[in-house]
Amino acid sequence: MKGIGKNLLTGNFDLLKLSLPVAMFEPRSYLEKLADPWVFPYFLDRAAETSDDPELRMKWVITYLVAGFHLALSRFQKPFNPILGETWQASLPDGSRVYLEQVSHHPPISVFQLIGKGGKYLFEGQSEPSVAYKTNGIKTAAKGHRALRFADGGIIEIQYPFYSIKGLLGGGAPRAEIGGKAVFTDAVNGLKAEVHFGKVEGAPAGSMLARSDAVQGKLMRMVTVGASGSDENSPVRSSIGKPPSSQAQASSLSWSGSMGFSKLSKSFNLLTTAPNSSSGSDDDDRNNIVWEPVASCTGNWLSFLDWEDDRFWTVSDDVPFHWQPDPDPLPSDSRFRADLAALAAGDVVEAQKAKEALENSQRADAKLRKLATSG
Repeated sequence: MKGIGKNLLTGNFDLLKLSLPVAMFEPRSYLEKLADPWVFPYFLDRAAETSDDPELRMKWVITYLVAGFHLALSRFQKPFNPILGETWQASLPDGSRVYLEQVSHHPPISVFQLIGKGGKYLFEGQSEPSVAYKTNGIKTAAKGHRALRFADGGIIEIQYPFYSIKGLLGGGAPRAEIGGKAVFTDAVNGLKAEVHFGKVEGAPAGSMLARSDAVQGKLMRMVTVGASGSDENSPVRSSIGKPPSSQAQASSLSWSGSMGFSKLSKSFNLLTTAPNSSSGSDDDDRNNIVWEPVASCTGNWLSFLDWEDDRFWTVSDDVPFHWQPDPDPLPSDSRFRADLAALAAGDVVEAQKAKEALENSQRADAKLRKLATSG
């Protein structure tokens, strides 16, 4: 409590750097918790099988992310911050495999690779969480590049929304919320989607869109206006709206070139347009670019997601898989941490001692690295 009070008074309240008592923790690492939502691989299988329909592929990718969000907030206990170099590896019953590693201490950065069965897809990226105290709760967002890469050459980049846990200091049971938006970009096919979380402004009272856990989004295709050789007033699909070449579709798995893709997506201003607008940004106007709505979704991240009249996910019907930790993991695996093992066994006192020992070891290592780099 003294540490929390000091940080509050100085305005330096970073929950990721504050040492908290072990009694507040669950016996898991953040690496393991990071994979909680990624347990609906059959949605990604369907996305992988729709190489000839990039719009349908985008719908299944969005469904995959929305369906898992409720699992990310199914527990309110804090996971252990990973130690630098810590890893976690596991698999799903369908053969999907996940690998995670903590590659930075401050700022905390976790990297991951989720490989689908048969190598149909790769979900890869990094997560750099930030946690802030907000009056009577906390707000957390995870920065970092994330992309789904398919064996046929298709790539969809993903930006996450933010999470909040409210009501931590009394006044009823705590509750979890998702806010902001998730952004999905398929630069090669000239597609983007923005999915907004929370009450929809102007929605009728009592309707599904007036709920705090509502979901609403639009999928849009980029088109050009007044292209050479066409009627100036007729929308013309951009050349980047073409599907991947047959050579790309036939290529074997290769996960290189993510930076090149990122530059491509930015060069076409794919993240600058509001989902309810087809006019785009000033840059879009100068380049004769407009965004054509092609599909919309509505739903609730706790229960279902519809694309127009078709239901793509229902929480009661679509059963999540469960991660099975690798039976022969690396020595750096989270399961070998003494503090997690002690807490899992119910020994809070020993877990606290082990946690403090690991934290002291990390601080000593950080000082040695600083000395080494300074000369």
